[in-house]
Amino acid sequence: MKVSFVFFTDPPRPFSSSVAQLAAVVRAAGHEASALEVGREERIVDVARRLEAEAADVVAISSMTRDWPGAAGLLRELESDAFVVVGGYHATMAPRDVALSPRVDAICIGEGERPLAALLDRLATGTLDASLPGLWLRADAGFADAPPAADPEPVIDALPRWDYEIFGDVRELLGRGINTFGPHVDGYLPVRASRGCPFTCAYCSAPRWGKVLGLSDARMKNVRDVSALCEELADLRDRYAPEGFEFWDEHFPIPLAWLEAFARAYPRRVGLPFKVEMHPNAATRPRLELLAEAGCVLFHCGVEAGDEALRRDVLDRRSSDARLEQLFADCRELGLPTSASLMTMLPTETRAQAHSTVSLLRKLRPGSIIWSTYQPLPGTVLGEAAVEAWPGPARATVDDYDDLVSRVPADMTELERGETFHELATLQNELVTAAGQAPPRPLDRPTGKRAPSEGLLALLGLSAARVRSARLDPSGLILELAADSFEPREIVLAPLEEGARHYRRAQHLGLSYRGKDAPRALLDCLDAMALRLASATFTELCAAL
Repeated sequence: MKVSFVFFTDPPRPFSSSVAQLAAVVRAAGHEASALEVGREERIVDVARRLEAEAADVVAISSMTRDWPGAAGLLRELESDAFVVVGGYHATMAPRDVALSPRVDAICIGEGERPLAALLDRLATGTLDASLPGLWLRADAGFADAPPAADPEPVIDALPRWDYEIFGDVRELLGRGINTFGPHVDGYLPVRASRGCPFTCAYCSAPRWGKVLGLSDARMKNVRDVSALCEELADLRDRYAPEGFEFWDEHFPIPLAWLEAFARAYPRRVGLPFKVEMHPNAATRPRLELLAEAGCVLFHCGVEAGDEALRRDVLDRRSSDARLEQLFADCRELGLPTSASLMTMLPTETRAQAHSTVSLLRKLRPGSIIWSTYQPLPGTVLGEAAVEAWPGPARATVDDYDDLVSRVPADMTELERGETFHELATLQNELVTAAGQAPPRPLDRPTGKRAPSEGLLALLGLSAARVRSARLDPSGLILELAADSFEPREIVLAPLEEGARHYRRAQHLGLSYRGKDAPRALLDCLDAMALRLASATFTELCAAL
């Protein structure tokens, strides 16, 4: 069978982690798959014609709450006999709202990998019935009285690897940029190490999602095995040559034992820079040190609001100002660049509280920010208390809609709203301008001692047994070499400089050793490395570190 996945993006970004995972499942089951991105400014009628041209047997729509009116409008315009299944956060949190669309044949509750594979098998064999776990099927009289329970959360390591190629030429996509965090559009590839989040913020769908999946009593998340994760990332590195990896986990894994194993394995087996997101209360100094040691080049966290009482009492976000200040100070001390997200127009928020957000951010000094206007979501503590119905009628264009009207709006006039937006936009522009004046990845930033990556070993022409550790300090790239014929010794690889004392010189590099009376075997090793690195640059070595 042929499945056409439809996903919505804002800003335009030709990638969806949900579609990447589900497309892999569909193809692994022997079916065809295609993906259709819908941007904010597209006319729904035009999207409908494009979707009809796909001639799919099944149309699978992944939708957030903000996207559902556009998706409903698309289904209203669609002239096709395709079977329509809708999944994602909105379908799970507000299935009865999705069921109001007469064109929807099935609604997926929770994770969709096994339900979608089972649905395609039943459709292909003509044996469709209402017994499929996690699927709410339309009958002749409409949808049954109650949605079914979700399919149990699958073991994430047992799922097929994401299908990146369903979106097109992956290297071309990386050239356009599909990253989320940081001030730069870059070639970082989205990946995931886990699913779920152990925190219970009042505005977020993750806590309710965990309850739907039966995870309400478990603090542990669905976390990947470190060895299997690194093996996959190394394969992605070799296949698509990304600049690095951006982890799209709701919350990067926090168990110290897992992070310690990751910090040991990732630099040696993968060796590319990466970005993560973590709750401020989990980002302790030991965890940050492990991230920096492993090669993290951007730490993102949610600040959300500058007023501590608003964060605590309205958002259930129990991170004090002191905790946030310590976190960002730790990151600066470790040389770990930062990014922060925040919301405005929060329930009961005043102009003074909105201004305090900007004031706090100026004190924290993140390298970039992501800000948005608060939107109530079904299934959340704030959302269920604020909105009568979800989330409005079908519409003709994705961008043609009014915000949900909250019963608990921000306490601001229109003038104060405009002042708040201007203040946030000004700060964001300042950060982007500052970021544009500096390299996105400082290569001379000192690092902790770490195992050499496979990429670095390949450049050096040495085995892991010969190179015990690698690190950057102000003098250059420091390698600890060992052999049967001499005790471990440190050597230095640095940019070639006139007048500097180097034992051996390559075209761009100077090689030297630390200490006196270097054994002949060590000097022979330096001679061989100078030949191997004849045209290599210091930037290449740092990138491989």
